[in-house]
Amino acid sequence: MPTIRKMKPAEVQDASSLSRKVMKDSWERFEKDIYPREALEFDLSQHSPENYANSLKNQSHFNFVAEENDKLIGVTNGVVLGASGLARLGWIGVHPEYQRNGIGKALMHEVINQCRAQGCHKITLYTLPCLIPAVNLYLKVGFIPEAYLRKEWWGVDFLKMSAWLEP
Repeated sequence: MPTIRKMKPAEVQDASSLSRKVMKDSWERFEKDIYPREALEFDLSQHSPENYANSLKNQSHFNFVAEENDKLIGVTNGVVLGASGLARLGWIGVHPEYQRNGIGKALMHEVINQCRAQGCHKITLYTLPCLIPAVNLYLKVGFIPEAYLRKEWWGVDFLKMSAWLEP
Protein backbone atom coordinates (compact mmCIF):
# COMPACT_ATOMS: atom_id res chain seq x y z
CA MET A 1 0.00 0.00 0.00
CA PRO A 2 1.29 3.46 -0.82
CA THR A 3 2.15 6.10 1.73
CA ILE A 4 -0.58 8.70 2.31
CA ARG A 5 0.73 12.05 3.56
CA LYS A 6 0.52 15.81 3.24
CA MET A 7 1.64 17.26 -0.07
CA LYS A 8 5.02 19.01 -0.01
CA PRO A 9 5.68 22.31 -1.80
CA ALA A 10 8.26 20.62 -4.03
CA GLU A 11 5.51 18.31 -5.34
CA VAL A 12 3.09 20.86 -6.77
CA GLN A 13 4.26 20.29 -10.37
CA ASP A 14 3.88 16.50 -10.08
CA ALA A 15 0.52 16.84 -8.28
CA SER A 16 -0.74 19.19 -10.98
CA SER A 17 0.40 16.84 -13.75
CA LEU A 18 -1.20 13.85 -12.04
CA SER A 19 -4.50 15.66 -11.45
CA ARG A 20 -4.66 16.80 -15.05
CA LYS A 21 -3.88 13.29 -16.32
CA VAL A 22 -6.63 11.79 -14.16
CA MET A 23 -9.13 14.45 -15.27
CA LYS A 24 -8.43 13.85 -18.94
CA ASP A 25 -8.68 10.08 -18.49
CA SER A 26 -11.94 10.38 -16.56
CA TRP A 27 -13.39 12.69 -19.18
CA GLU A 28 -12.48 10.26 -21.99
CA ARG A 29 -13.87 7.20 -20.16
CA PHE A 30 -16.97 8.56 -18.42
CA GLU A 31 -17.79 12.20 -19.10
CA LYS A 32 -17.18 12.92 -22.80
CA ASP A 33 -20.84 12.74 -23.81
CA ILE A 34 -22.08 14.57 -20.69
CA TYR A 35 -19.54 17.14 -19.51
CA PRO A 36 -18.63 19.83 -22.08
CA ARG A 37 -15.02 20.08 -23.28
CA GLU A 38 -15.05 23.73 -22.18
CA ALA A 39 -15.86 22.60 -18.63
CA LEU A 40 -12.97 20.13 -18.70
CA GLU A 41 -10.62 22.87 -19.89
CA PHE A 42 -11.76 25.13 -17.04
CA ASP A 43 -11.23 22.33 -14.50
CA LEU A 44 -7.78 21.59 -15.89
CA SER A 45 -6.83 25.25 -15.50
CA GLN A 46 -7.74 25.12 -11.81
CA HIS A 47 -5.18 22.37 -11.19
CA SER A 48 -2.10 24.39 -12.05
CA PRO A 49 1.11 24.18 -10.01
CA GLU A 50 0.50 27.79 -8.95
CA ASN A 51 -2.94 26.97 -7.56
CA TYR A 52 -1.56 23.96 -5.69
CA ALA A 53 1.25 26.11 -4.26
CA ASN A 54 -1.26 28.74 -3.13
CA SER A 55 -3.45 26.07 -1.58
CA LEU A 56 -0.50 24.76 0.45
CA LYS A 57 -0.01 28.24 1.89
CA ASN A 58 -3.64 28.48 3.03
CA GLN A 59 -4.11 26.94 6.49
CA SER A 60 -7.77 26.16 5.88
CA HIS A 61 -6.91 23.98 2.87
CA PHE A 62 -5.81 20.37 2.99
CA ASN A 63 -3.74 18.60 0.33
CA PHE A 64 -2.73 14.94 0.53
CA VAL A 65 -0.87 12.65 -1.81
CA ALA A 66 -0.47 8.93 -2.23
CA GLU A 67 3.10 7.96 -3.02
CA GLU A 68 4.60 4.65 -4.06
CA ASN A 69 8.25 4.11 -4.98
CA ASP A 70 8.90 7.88 -4.95
CA LYS A 71 6.08 8.46 -7.47
CA LEU A 72 2.86 10.36 -6.81
CA ILE A 73 -0.08 8.13 -7.71
CA GLY A 74 -2.93 9.91 -5.94
CA VAL A 75 -3.89 13.40 -4.86
CA THR A 76 -6.74 15.01 -2.97
CA ASN A 77 -7.53 18.46 -1.70
CA GLY A 78 -10.23 20.50 -0.08
CA VAL A 79 -11.00 23.16 2.46
CA VAL A 80 -12.29 23.47 6.01
CA LEU A 81 -14.72 26.37 5.98
CA GLY A 82 -13.65 28.39 8.99
CA ALA A 83 -15.06 27.40 12.36
CA SER A 84 -18.35 26.29 10.77
CA GLY A 85 -17.59 22.60 11.17
CA LEU A 86 -18.04 22.04 7.44
CA ALA A 87 -15.33 20.78 5.10
CA ARG A 88 -15.58 20.50 1.33
CA LEU A 89 -13.66 17.93 -0.66
CA GLY A 90 -12.56 19.68 -3.82
CA TRP A 91 -10.81 16.90 -5.72
CA ILE A 92 -9.57 13.37 -5.49
CA GLY A 93 -7.75 11.53 -8.23
CA VAL A 94 -5.75 8.33 -8.58
CA HIS A 95 -3.47 7.55 -11.51
CA PRO A 96 -5.43 5.33 -13.93
CA GLU A 97 -2.91 2.47 -13.63
CA TYR A 98 -3.40 2.39 -9.84
CA GLN A 99 -7.18 2.71 -9.63
CA ARG A 100 -9.29 0.02 -7.93
CA ASN A 101 -6.50 -0.83 -5.47
CA GLY A 102 -7.77 0.99 -2.38
CA ILE A 103 -5.72 4.15 -2.91
CA GLY A 104 -8.74 6.42 -3.27
CA LYS A 105 -10.22 4.86 -0.15
CA ALA A 106 -6.99 5.46 1.78
CA LEU A 107 -6.92 9.09 0.62
CA MET A 108 -10.55 9.54 1.67
CA HIS A 109 -9.83 8.10 5.11
CA GLU A 110 -6.97 10.59 5.51
CA VAL A 111 -9.32 13.44 4.58
CA ILE A 112 -11.95 12.20 7.03
CA ASN A 113 -9.40 11.86 9.83
CA GLN A 114 -7.97 15.33 9.13
CA CYS A 115 -11.42 16.92 9.10
CA ARG A 116 -12.44 15.14 12.28
CA ALA A 117 -9.22 16.32 13.98
CA GLN A 118 -10.08 19.89 12.96
CA GLY A 119 -13.50 19.62 14.60
CA CYS A 120 -15.59 19.21 11.46
CA HIS A 121 -18.99 17.60 11.83
CA LYS A 122 -19.61 17.26 8.07
CA ILE A 123 -17.72 16.83 4.80
CA THR A 124 -19.46 17.54 1.53
CA LEU A 125 -18.48 17.06 -2.11
CA TYR A 126 -19.92 17.42 -5.58
CA THR A 127 -19.60 14.81 -8.30
CA LEU A 128 -21.07 13.85 -11.63
CA PRO A 129 -23.62 11.02 -11.40
CA CYS A 130 -21.90 9.32 -14.39
CA LEU A 131 -18.71 8.84 -12.34
CA ILE A 132 -19.91 5.51 -10.97
CA PRO A 133 -16.49 4.43 -9.59
CA ALA A 134 -16.21 7.72 -7.67
CA VAL A 135 -19.79 7.54 -6.39
CA ASN A 136 -19.17 3.96 -5.24
CA LEU A 137 -15.98 5.04 -3.44
CA TYR A 138 -17.82 7.81 -1.63
CA LEU A 139 -20.58 5.42 -0.59
CA LYS A 140 -18.02 2.90 0.72
CA VAL A 141 -16.42 5.50 3.01
CA GLY A 142 -19.72 6.71 4.43
CA PHE A 143 -20.95 9.49 2.17
CA ILE A 144 -24.60 9.57 1.14
CA PRO A 145 -26.32 11.48 -1.64
CA GLU A 146 -27.78 14.61 -0.12
CA ALA A 147 -29.05 16.39 -3.22
CA TYR A 148 -29.44 15.92 -6.94
CA LEU A 149 -28.60 19.22 -8.60
CA ARG A 150 -30.19 19.55 -12.05
CA LYS A 151 -28.15 21.52 -14.59
CA GLU A 152 -25.91 22.84 -11.80
CA TRP A 153 -22.54 23.51 -13.44
CA TRP A 154 -22.04 23.97 -17.18
CA GLY A 155 -25.68 22.84 -17.58
CA VAL A 156 -24.80 19.38 -16.22
CA ASP A 157 -26.43 17.44 -13.38
CA PHE A 158 -24.39 16.92 -10.21
CA LEU A 159 -24.73 14.97 -7.00
CA LYS A 160 -24.01 16.58 -3.66
CA MET A 161 -22.79 13.88 -1.29
CA SER A 162 -22.00 14.31 2.39
CA ALA A 163 -20.66 12.43 5.38
CA TRP A 164 -21.40 13.36 8.98
CA LEU A 165 -18.51 12.86 11.37
CA GLU A 166 -18.74 11.69 14.94
CA PRO A 167 -16.57 13.71 17.35
